[in-house]
Parts: sequence; C-alpha cells; structure tokens
Amino acid sequence: MVIDFQQRAPNQVEIIYAKKRETLGASWNRAWKISRARYLAFWNVDDRRIVDSLQRQMNALEAHPDWNLCYGDYLAVSAYGSETGKRRYAPEYRASNFRRSFAQGGAFWFLRKDVSNAINYFDEQFFVAPDMEFSFRMAVKGLDMGKCEGLLGYFTDTGTGLSTRGGARLSEIERTVIQLRYGVFDKVDRRLLNVTDAYRLTSIKVDNSWIDLESILPNLSKELQWKRPLWILGYLRGWFRAALRRIGLLDDLYAAQDKYLKREI
Repeated sequence: MVIDFQQRAPNQVEIIYAKKRETLGASWNRAWKISRARYLAFWNVDDRRIVDSLQRQMNALEAHPDWNLCYGDYLAVSAYGSETGKRRYAPEYRASNFRRSFAQGGAFWFLRKDVSNAINYFDEQFFVAPDMEFSFRMAVKGLDMGKCEGLLGYFTDTGTGLSTRGGARLSEIERTVIQLRYGVFDKVDRRLLNVTDAYRLTSIKVDNSWIDLESILPNLSKELQWKRPLWILGYLRGWFRAALRRIGLLDDLYAAQDKYLKREI
C-alpha cells in the first residue's frame, strides 16, 4: 500500500527502510529529520484517522501561533476498522497537568517541525514511550500545546500493539523512568525502581550521541530537589492502592476516575 502511494505521489512520499531493529524514538527521529514540511503528524499503522483530522489540526496551529503541538479526542476500538468504542477525552492544556501525566496521548499528534530547535528530538532510549517523554519535556520547557475540537481518529487497542501487548511491562518501566526524570515521585511504582538503571535519567540520546538534559532544561535539577517530599506522598499512595488491590476495588477506582475525571490522576 505504501509503495502504491509513493508511485502515485513520488514527490510527497518517501519510504525509509531500517537496516536493523531500532527504538520507536530512533525511527521517528529518522523520519522527522528528512521531512520537508512545516508540520509533522504521526500515524501508526493500526490506527485510523478521521478524514479531515489533519486539516483541522493544521488549521488549529495556524490559528494559534503560540501552540507547538495539537492533539484531541479519539476513540479506543477493539479491532481495526471498527468505529465503536470508548471515547478518550483529552483535557484542555494546562502545564501543571501535562508536567505530571500523559494527558493527551500520542496517537494523533500534529506538531510544528521546528519544535526540535527548542527541545531537540525524541529520546532514542525509549522503545515504547518516546512521545510521553517528549510531552513532559515540552511542558517543563513551557511550550504551549492545544486541543483540536472534534474526534481525530480511532486508536486500535487489541492488546497486540507496541504499548499494549502482553509486554506492556516495558511501557510501565519507561513510564517510571520518565516520572523519575521529571520528579513525579508520588506516582512512581517502587516495584520497578530496580529495573530503571538501564536508562540515563539526565541525558537524552539522539543519533547515538548523549545530550545533557540540563542544556535544554537548565532548572530541572533544582526542581527535582524541591519535589523530593513527593516520595512520602507516593509511599502513602502506593500503600492505599495496594490495599485496594487486595480487596478487589482498585479497578473500580480506575473506572471511576476515567468516568468522572476523564484523565489520569
């Protein structure tokens, strides 16, 4: 199908073949650097977009020159091609929220190509969560994002995707690394601390080079210092959720927060 697109639009479609398996961050960076347009969009092969979603998102960025990234609501479906599922409501942008959670998801992003001038590219250490880390980095840097009105597409969640398959433990590990990096200590799952050593918290990897994160976020280490008391809150939070898990009520808590808050807490 991709080759068919290229044959019909050779000046617009370029196919890149990776010589070896690479992280999602590395793959996205490769495409980012050869792109020629002012805007970028990520479109996973198992997701479907509403036909005018890209146009609406471009219009939103054109209308809001202060926005660096545009996101929106999508429908989580159980099979590719289905248009029946659970709507995921993305909140309006608020830096304090987006510095702590992946509130908007990454399946239907639309962003300015030159945002890399401010915060560099995706961290190629991450196989599953480079978009989550990038979202946190944007928010900590103070780069605004905005929500596009209307439904953007259909996110296929069959349990076989990179972030949803049985190996979702990798997703949990990378989420923990990101929480440690940006001081979201009250959300850290302490059971995963012993497997985060493989990642460099204070550097991002781009093109096999290491870039000091503080060269992008010079105040980060100071922020981490005053956030250290959140470890205590995290301990209490972990104890409370473990207690709910033991009595079988944890899933009910997640269902309630999803229904009434429509976002991660």
